[in-house]
Formats: sequence, C-alpha cells, structure tokens
Amino acid sequence: MKPLLIASIAPLVVASAAALAADPAWPPPEGVEARMHTLEAILASRESTREQRDAARSELGQLLMSPSARERGAKAEDTKAHPPRAAIEPFPSVVEPAPRISETPAAKPSTPQPGVAHLDVTRPAATAIDPRTGSPLISTPNAAVDPTTGHVLHAVPGGYIDPRTGRFIPH
Repeated sequence: MKPLLIASIAPLVVASAAALAADPAWPPPEGVEARMHTLEAILASRESTREQRDAARSELGQLLMSPSARERGAKAEDTKAHPPRAAIEPFPSVVEPAPRISETPAAKPSTPQPGVAHLDVTRPAATAIDPRTGSPLISTPNAAVDPTTGHVLHAVPGGYIDPRTGRFIPH
C-alpha cells in the first residue's frame, strides 16, 4: 500500500518543486510594487489621456509578466490590432423554413383541356390537436375552437394559446 501511495504522490511533489523554482518571488520588490500602484492610478484617473493610459497599460503588463516572459518581450502578433469580428460567426441558413399553411396562397385551379382527365390536388387545412384532450381543433384564420370545451383559442406564431389558462397548443 505504501509504495502505491508514494508512487502516486511523487509526481505531485516533483511538479510543485519545479513550479516553486520557476515562479518569481511574490510580492515584487517595493520599488516595483510602488510603480505598479502608480500605473494603476494613471489607468483609473479621469484626467489621463489615451496615450498615457496605453503606455501605463503596456508598462504594467510588462511588470506583471514572469521574468522569462519579460526577457522574450512582446511578440509582434500581440501588438498588432486585430480586426473587429462578430461574437458568433455568421452561418448561412441551411434550410429554408416551410411556409405555414395559413400563409400559403390558394392553389390556382387549372383549366383542364377537353377530353383529358385531370385530378385537382389541394392541401388539407392543418389540424392542430389539443394534447390534453386529444381532440382536433376547428381552426379559422385567426382563432381555433376546442370542440370538447368550447374554448376559443387565439392564433399565435407556431400554434394557439388558450386565454383562460394561458396554455400553448402547438400546430
């Protein structure tokens, strides 16, 4: 049991020792800490100009870096201005939404040619079903009636709403 415990703790001890050796001492020396407070005051001041704030932000960023990062300096890609972009990448619509049956224009009756049989195809009206009662609703352009209760339901996008209960019934 003890060798397993030692084997599981050993990597943590080595990693923490390496981290302590790599990290600079904190808090920084008093002169550096005083300069940091001065730069923070410049950033918070209303009287500071934009150039003063930019210079203070840059210097404070350098002071907050670890010594190894300070030695490398700022990369050119970090200093160049990036173009503004949208928070969400725009993506074109994949599927065009189907028009609601109440919004589709009425089918134009075609005139049959004499002597040729024809078949007129019409779309049936969308029948909404009340999930609570299981009965089909009798729909009109702006409302529907639940035949089991007699409630008049108001048409809203995507279905109907019962004004008495506030319940939404989808198409």
